[in-house]
Amino acid sequence: MKRFFYFCGIMAKQEDIFKKVISHAKEYGYIFQSSEIYDGLSAVYDYAQNGSELKKNIREYWWKSMVQLHENIVGIDAAIFMHPTTWKASGHVDAFNDPLIDNKDSKKRYRADVLVEDHVAKLDGKIEKEVKKAAKQTAV
Repeated sequence: MKRFFYFCGIMAKQEDIFKKVISHAKEYGYIFQSSEIYDGLSAVYDYAQNGSELKKNIREYWWKSMVQLHENIVGIDAAIFMHPTTWKASGHVDAFNDPLIDNKDSKKRYRADVLVEDHVAKLDGKIEKEVKKAAKQTAV
């Protein structure tokens, strides 16, 4: 029973934080409740003037970093609704999967590629520190 009240307390705190974030985003013109003039729809929001600009800027940044900065990648804007043969040919039906790893201690599930990328980033950080350290030693 004690765990239940603890859980309810956490949920109530998260709801308070969510309400504050929504209030702040509405106040500064990032979102507004969908159909607000007709009493709105629960949990449905539209982008306001600043939210629309932020979304556009994030999309442009993503497009440049993921498409334009790579010589071997081209960008297309295609429909998600496609003939099933298209999905099969792309490998999304039969062979597309993300290997997952379960951590039995924390009871969390991780994508293997994300774990590898995180590990490589840590190694890159260590290498960078070592290079800086060596540069200082050779400069003296």
